[in-house]
Amino acid sequence: MPSTFLGLNTGLSGLNYYQATLNTTAHNISNADVSGYSRQQVLAKAAPALRVRSSYGMMGTGVQTAGIEQLRNVYYDTKYRAAISTCSEYSGVNEQLTQLQNYINEQKSETGYTKVLSQLSSAMQNLSTSPANATYRTAFTQAAGNFTDLINEVATNYQNTQEDINNEVAIHVDTINSIAAQIFTLNQQIRNIETRFGNANDLRDQRELLVDQLSELINVSIVETPVKYGEGPDAEDSGATSYEVRIGGMLLVDDMECNQLKVAARQEKVNQSDIDGLYDVYWVGLNGALGERVNFNSNNVTGLVKGLLEVRDGNNFNPFSGTISEMKMGTSDGSTATIRLKEAMDIDKLNLPMEGVITLNCKEYYYEGWEADCDDDGKLNNFVFKNLTVVSETGRREPAVLKPGMDIGREGSMGQAIDCKGIPYYMTQLNEFVRTLSKYMNDIFTTGVDANGDKGLDFFTTEDVNGKDMVLTPGVGVPAPSKVASRDSSYYRLTALNWSVNKSVKADQSKVVVSYKEDIAQGNLDAKGVLEKVIAGFDDRSMYSQGTVAQFLQAITTSLAVDIQKYDSFASNMEEVANVIENQRLSVSSVDTNEEAASLVMYQNGYNLACKVLSVMNEVYDKLINQTG
Repeated sequence: MPSTFLGLNTGLSGLNYYQATLNTTAHNISNADVSGYSRQQVLAKAAPALRVRSSYGMMGTGVQTAGIEQLRNVYYDTKYRAAISTCSEYSGVNEQLTQLQNYINEQKSETGYTKVLSQLSSAMQNLSTSPANATYRTAFTQAAGNFTDLINEVATNYQNTQEDINNEVAIHVDTINSIAAQIFTLNQQIRNIETRFGNANDLRDQRELLVDQLSELINVSIVETPVKYGEGPDAEDSGATSYEVRIGGMLLVDDMECNQLKVAARQEKVNQSDIDGLYDVYWVGLNGALGERVNFNSNNVTGLVKGLLEVRDGNNFNPFSGTISEMKMGTSDGSTATIRLKEAMDIDKLNLPMEGVITLNCKEYYYEGWEADCDDDGKLNNFVFKNLTVVSETGRREPAVLKPGMDIGREGSMGQAIDCKGIPYYMTQLNEFVRTLSKYMNDIFTTGVDANGDKGLDFFTTEDVNGKDMVLTPGVGVPAPSKVASRDSSYYRLTALNWSVNKSVKADQSKVVVSYKEDIAQGNLDAKGVLEKVIAGFDDRSMYSQGTVAQFLQAITTSLAVDIQKYDSFASNMEEVANVIENQRLSVSSVDTNEEAASLVMYQNGYNLACKVLSVMNEVYDKLINQTG
């Protein structure tokens, strides 16, 4: 037979339940505008029934509050983070490429290359009307100088952008470490609460919000598993879970440890025009040492950091690479390795640094200088990398130990193949532009003589280490070199960063070459045979594969515009996908104040009815105890 006071306890259980629902609803309403908050609801079930050994079987004993759960959908969380990570990557690439496009300033007619080329063309035309006119000669050299200054400025701004991106990557790595540390702290707090059968919903919301923020920087995978006491079939659920955050399969943080990332500056360049000290990202190993490098070029990695690195290091999937044809040890150049390219390349497109790191059969070697063979067309192949060294276990560089036949036929490469037209790609394009134009024009200028009858100088050149202009064009009768070394005075040394008009020509207008030797010898100072070829050269469609001088630069701006449009479209599409998933996620976990208000009224009525039950039972017990008998 049930207890006399069963009805009172049953009413009390309802009162407690509705009290919990009112408190939870109030909590939802209070946090309706809090970012990352998930709506909570009270879970209830009928309390265990009482067996009364009567014909009517069992008697209910009220309601039992099973817990308070947060309404989240793990599937939507995973999908949203994948979408926002990809969207952030595309947005980062788009933003940086737009910056590169702005530096060319083609849209601004007074500063774009079209205007500067037009001024140079006008100066050449004026000079052709009066080749002996000192004013026109000076105007021509100044216009040419303005053009070289424009290219210098664009290249310098590209390098500045590379440096800005580099610094931004370091900041984002610090942010990743900070978020990981916060997640680790929350993991500890949540586990301590839940192992004592407590409720850590609000802390869980904070943790999920941090993971959302982390996903914008780099995509992560989450593994959450129940923590049990004991092992095997007899293990009991502790009420807590183990929460792991992984990057590319590597553990970033869980309940027991919080790993960190670290940026380390490269000791050597990968591309000739890279800035010094570009950062690579590593896991922090034991005692703060560098651990495994994070491969952001993997298809499994997305996020803003990857997008920034793609622009910083992007080479359009075309790094320096070839086949190892020879490995030597103990030569006058130290240990050397010879790399044969699949196709010989023009020196104008060469982007190798003078000193750097080359990967031979998956092992990194430092080299000090290189030398390449020139074929009959002047193209380069069979690159010999000299004085190879490796880093020992103590961190010191030691001469590489090579064995006969070692790694022959294996791949040799520099850097990674990154499928993005980033700063290295466009710097290579600008270098090709200035080298090709300089060689084309210098070959014409040096066939003539200046106003004094002296042999023409290279019109476009750069300074050597002593501050003197390099002589880039071989003299008359001098055969083309059969080899080119990294430290030779060759067009390899000429880049968009250092390109300039010959200082001697700028200082003395009489050194501007417009005529051939026989014309000057005859006193014909108005002859303009050389100048006419120079003028025609700017319209020569065979100079570049893209066409004329202007068309080559137009190809760069067009390439940027196309890529910007592509990444803008990608980013917009992924943003739309992320918004759709976010709306789906919010439909589950967000707080609807109208719905909560309706629930508040409903729970209030339930609370009032539970109070009425207690009031009625109070009257019953009063009658039974105080008035009976």
